[in-house]
Amino acid sequence: MDLIYVAYNSQKWIKRCFTSVIDSNYQLKDVHIYVVDNASIDNTVQELNKLKPQMEKKVGSFNIIESKQNLGFGRGNNLGFSKGNSDIVCFFNIDTELMPDTLLELEKSVEDSSTDVAMWELRQFPYEHPKLYDALTLECLWSSGAAFAMRRDIYQKMGGFDERIFMYAEDVDLSWRLRSFGYKIKYAPKAVIMHYSYEEAGVVKPNQHVFGVINNLMLRYRFGSWKDIWKGHTQFWGLMAIPSAFPNSKKLLMRQYIKHFGNIRHFMDPKAHGKCKDFAPLFLGWDYSGNRDGGYYVNEFPEENPKVSIIVRTCGRPSVLRETLVSLRNQTYDNLEIVIVEDGENCAGKMVNDEFGDMNIVYFATGEKVGRSKAGNLAMERATGKYLNFLDDDDLFYPDHVEVLVTQLVKGENRAAYSFAFETPIEIYSKEPYEYSVKNYLGIHKQEFDKIMLCHHNYIPIQAIMFEKSLFDEFGGLDESLDALEDWDLWVRYSLHTDFTCVKKTTSIYRVPHNKAINTERQKALDEALVIVRKKHKSYVQKVSVYDIAKMFNNRGI
Repeated sequence: MDLIYVAYNSQKWIKRCFTSVIDSNYQLKDVHIYVVDNASIDNTVQELNKLKPQMEKKVGSFNIIESKQNLGFGRGNNLGFSKGNSDIVCFFNIDTELMPDTLLELEKSVEDSSTDVAMWELRQFPYEHPKLYDALTLECLWSSGAAFAMRRDIYQKMGGFDERIFMYAEDVDLSWRLRSFGYKIKYAPKAVIMHYSYEEAGVVKPNQHVFGVINNLMLRYRFGSWKDIWKGHTQFWGLMAIPSAFPNSKKLLMRQYIKHFGNIRHFMDPKAHGKCKDFAPLFLGWDYSGNRDGGYYVNEFPEENPKVSIIVRTCGRPSVLRETLVSLRNQTYDNLEIVIVEDGENCAGKMVNDEFGDMNIVYFATGEKVGRSKAGNLAMERATGKYLNFLDDDDLFYPDHVEVLVTQLVKGENRAAYSFAFETPIEIYSKEPYEYSVKNYLGIHKQEFDKIMLCHHNYIPIQAIMFEKSLFDEFGGLDESLDALEDWDLWVRYSLHTDFTCVKKTTSIYRVPHNKAINTERQKALDEALVIVRKKHKSYVQKVSVYDIAKMFNNRGI
């Protein structure tokens, strides 16, 4: 495995970066490091040479390549790549640090991938890149250049980074070129790398702002339509009409805008990309994909490792359940117990045993139909974890869901925590095999915890919340007379005894029908259940402070 780093005035990062490599739980003699210095004027090269004897004792080789000029990010990486020969090549920013298992987990992801996967993106801490990826397949639309791995032969075939892009968006360009030739990009959420990209959340980096805008135009020439190009220029002049992002930002933008006209011909060369019908560029303003909430959520590992029981209710649809279990297999948190209750006859048991025998699963079928609430209670009774989290068979977790909520519960005082979720309308084409298309990713519920508002309506999807099993033991489970809104009733009841921690990060998905007729019927059932639950809530007494009441009025602008 080759590791490529590009350095420029990077003295302060050198020791921490490479110490993390030699502290890895990996066969380091198979690791070859190539550091390209882009004509640093500080002591970067001296620090590298000071570290070299120690590194050469641990790794296969440690190579310092000194450039007499600043080649830029892409060209510098291409130079480092040309010196190695390993089949898998990692490109890491110099301001990164490996975790002990980073390379091992990356290697597992590579080994588990099909041959059409060409690139793997690592998960960055403390700020995970917020772009959307597929919670099941882990496929990405593009990979961040800060930490990724790639097959050597495909990198060569693509010609590496486009050296006309000095910095920023060169990673999107490379990602889109390989996808245009039919290759895939996969996220590796268990391969974590620390990346000190921001000293604090939301910092505006001048170079990122300027070159991000200009190179967005370049990508529109290469991959977009004439409409995309026109929109890009319209957006540029829109920036010039609003207040500056930082002092002199408009002057710097205009200077690069004038220069960019000399590169248009290069970026409009049709030979630079393939014609794969499954690839379509996506321009969302200056961005290239939708995002999950939580771009500046500070990710961390939980201080403890308590068992978490995931409660999965299913009913005669193993093909749907399969996807839910795949999303659980993808979890970055490992101390999981999955309790599957099938409401009715055993339809999914064989599939569970055959395909998911490597996971800690407790499966049972009720035989006769008992209803959603009874099924959930039976599963919670059997659960042995400290924390419980529902995941119905048509919902999904992103890989970090359990990790994020356990972290908050372990370090907090509340007995429940929830995060944000996507609502995804889907159109189903076939139930067996299960085939569908996702029509959108909607962030419907983004409400901080407010016990008064929770009494009025439910803003916490059932799979979004994790809670102590002790709440179930002390205050009971789902109301078995309810077949809808049973989760809301449970949250209101638990909120009488504890506040909930709100995590402003999207970590799960719940699916709804795209078909309007089906939604109308579902809404009718919910409206009927609302009347019943409202009557039940007359007996609930919620204790609220004067502060809670004042906050409610403030939220309403009163």
